[in-house]
Amino acid sequence: MTAFYPICKITLLSLCCLFFMSHMARADWILDKENSNLSFGSIKNNTIGESNYFNEIDGRVTGNGEISLLIELNSIETWVDIRNDRMKTFFFETDDFPLAQLRGQIDMTKFAKLGLGSQQIIEVAFDLSLHGHQQTVETELVVIRVSQEKIIVVPNEIIFLDLEEFDLLSGLKKLQELAKLPIISSSVPITFNLTFLQIP
Repeated sequence: MTAFYPICKITLLSLCCLFFMSHMARADWILDKENSNLSFGSIKNNTIGESNYFNEIDGRVTGNGEISLLIELNSIETWVDIRNDRMKTFFFETDDFPLAQLRGQIDMTKFAKLGLGSQQIIEVAFDLSLHGHQQTVETELVVIRVSQEKIIVVPNEIIFLDLEEFDLLSGLKKLQELAKLPIISSSVPITFNLTFLQIP
């Protein structure tokens, strides 16, 4: 009986861990909007860098590993009211294209094995829909397990978007004219800090 107890205890612990990992693989995760952000940089005249972000983003990771992130382009914040209006009207053309959307897929089996306080780098190919065009963006993400019900996702490397691929160069040129700038870079760095909470 003495020898049987530790074996029983280990077996029960293993079963609990397997149940927990299986449950995590099936569970959906939703974006904690209050503790998440997505921003991008703009570079003017090769020397002036500015940071901009979106006030309204929404996202979910399903139990099957399907990732979706919605960005309301009208929520752009550049810290200058007239620039916000110009970005909406002439660049994003939000009357016709109010949303940008990211879709991707991750292996939830690997994700479920992530221990508390640990992090893991995963490779992801996103389909980004923006301004009526779709392009695939390949990158690495760092997934950090804060608690059983919370994870944080950040990029492992700088992500750059080429505006030409989304037919945004004419809008960029219009912004240059309005701001009387000779150059605004068409290569845009993206960064984000996304917190996801497990749905009970």
